[in-house]
Amino acid sequence: MLSSHFRDVRVYRLTEPDSVRYKQIVVFGVRRTRRERERLQDNDITRARQWYASLARDPERLPPLPSEPDHQYPIPPGAPVRLVYHGLPLDQIEDLLPRSSAYRQASSVLFAQQADVTGRPLTPLHGGHVGLLCTAGMLNGIFGDGETRHIAHWQSVKLVDKSEEEEDGKTVIRERERFSNELTLVFSTGAIATLK
Repeated sequence: MLSSHFRDVRVYRLTEPDSVRYKQIVVFGVRRTRRERERLQDNDITRARQWYASLARDPERLPPLPSEPDHQYPIPPGAPVRLVYHGLPLDQIEDLLPRSSAYRQASSVLFAQQADVTGRPLTPLHGGHVGLLCTAGMLNGIFGDGETRHIAHWQSVKLVDKSEEEEDGKTVIRERERFSNELTLVFSTGAIATLK
């Protein structure tokens, strides 16, 4: 295949450890045109086959792939490329999507409305209840008057605690994930505060 279909062939040995382990090589060449293949002489193909066979018998004599190119393959200029998209009409699909029944069924999950909590609780709330309401986002909103007027937004954030221990002369790094609460306050003065 290589003898008849490619000319100006160069073969290099790869030197990365995995490539050495699996005896990998890289082959560069120029594919012959049909006219070039038809004009090939039998002795040219035989000579190329013998050269490939000699490389296979002694792959260690192959030069390693250099970091800088030692040969250049000229690429003939081609005609200008015309890009044509034959895929789906995305703009039309995007316009029709809100009218589809699947979209209407999924919209309640994808675009869930934030729960509107109104009224007073049946019994007074203690600190734990208030904390749960805050972290659930039920107490997000605008509070205060004048310069103390602010927007409050609660959210849960995941934190990773790392610790290092010595065990049998080795350093063991342990990671523990935990969730914490974070409150972001944006005041009417433009000041922003984050409480963790």
